[in-house]
Parts: sequence; C-alpha cells; structure tokens
Amino acid sequence: MRKESMQRRIGWLLTTIIGIVAVIVVLVLYRSNEQPTRVRTMAEVNLTHNKRPFSKKDSDKDSSYEPTKKDLADKNYVKTGQIKKIGQYQITENGLVQKWVDSKKVNRTITNGSISYKIEQINTIENTARTQNALVAARHTLNDRNMSDKFTTLVISYRVTNNNAVTAITPGITAIKYPGSITMSALSGIYNDGQLNTAGIVPYSTVVTTTTVLVPKKDVAKLKSLDVQFATVKDSAGNEIEKPSDVETITF
Repeated sequence: MRKESMQRRIGWLLTTIIGIVAVIVVLVLYRSNEQPTRVRTMAEVNLTHNKRPFSKKDSDKDSSYEPTKKDLADKNYVKTGQIKKIGQYQITENGLVQKWVDSKKVNRTITNGSISYKIEQINTIENTARTQNALVAARHTLNDRNMSDKFTTLVISYRVTNNNAVTAITPGITAIKYPGSITMSALSGIYNDGQLNTAGIVPYSTVVTTTTVLVPKKDVAKLKSLDVQFATVKDSAGNEIEKPSDVETITF
C-alpha cells in the first residue's frame, strides 16, 4: 500500500510539473506572437537619409571624420542643421562631402489609382568621398560597387496621398530612366526614404518623403528630364492595392 501510495504521489507530482511547464511555454509563445522580434531594415535605420543619406551608424562615432581647418573657415560649410542655400555643403561622419549645386521646382502630380504622387522639388547634390569608409558606405547605400569617389545624386522631394480606407505600404520610386538610356532601380542606384515602407501612409492622409538617385556621369551636364515609375502599393497585410504606376516623364 505504501509503495502504491508513493507511486501515486510521484505521478501526481510529475503531472503537476508537466502542467506548469506547459503553461509557461504557452505564455512565452503568446508573448512572442504579441511582440514579434524582427531585424530592422537599412531604410528604417536611415530614416533621416534626406538630410544625410550616407552617414555611418552611431556605433562608429568614435572614429568620425573631422572637417579640415579650411572647411571650418568656409562660409558655405554647414556643420549642423540643414543646408539652406545652393553652394552650401555638409560632411557626413565618415567623410562624405555633400554639396548642394542646383535646385529645380517641380509641380507634377502622378495618379496611380487611389494613390497620388506630387513631385515638388529636385535638388542636385555633388558628392565627394574623402575617405574609403565614406566611399564604401555610399556604394552600400546605392548598391553600386563601381561608384567613384566623386558622384552626383538627385534628391527628389514629393508628397504621397493615400485615398484608401486602409494604410498604404510602398517603397516609393521603383525605377528612374535617364535620357542616356540608363535606368536606375531600387536594386541599384535608388535609395528611398524608409517611412513609406515601414510606417506607411494612413488612410486619407498625405506624407512628405524623398528619394535619392544616382546620376550617370554622362547625364549630369545636360539633365533636363527623367522618366519615373512608382512601386506597387500594398496594405499592411500584404494585399495589393495598386500595381506599379505607368512610366511618366518629369521635366525640370
């Protein structure tokens, strides 16, 4: 009898322990589903890219590039804040000089179903990498291994309006074709602000954003137009709202 009683107690004890472990596992899985862990995209990390698109991560600040005495004495050098006038320049933490050399006002609206894009301004930026780290970061951002230490980019500023009852998620511009027949894409040459692809555009609202695009050297001097295509738009569940837009020519 004592042996049977002891076995019964051990059995109940094991059952209780298994039950407790099962409850803990369920709670852990529940919390995991409620608060999923995911890797942040490069676009999310660089949400301020419209100001300084090719900066290093915060972890590299100890080895930041220091402007020269000539830079500090130059009235066009902007150490902090935003560039406000043509001719001014900034230097990123890893040594990339970004000089604002031209600006064109644009008033062009492109409608793609329930989504509209209003392109308002195109700024031309001359970039010079003073360090190898700056060049590597720029090549990584624009996904172009063959970029030289001197290159030109356009920063396209536009508004996106979502006329849907659901949040719209989209990368932004998916392709840009230059008059010289060279096409830049999201895979190489184009860097979209991560705001549209992460937070998205809530129903019946407008978001201001930017796209940075590399300009082929042969097109820099004579650039007066480009062909633009906007990417597919989806809702937060991944359902397609709009297909890619038609290719539209923007003159400036």
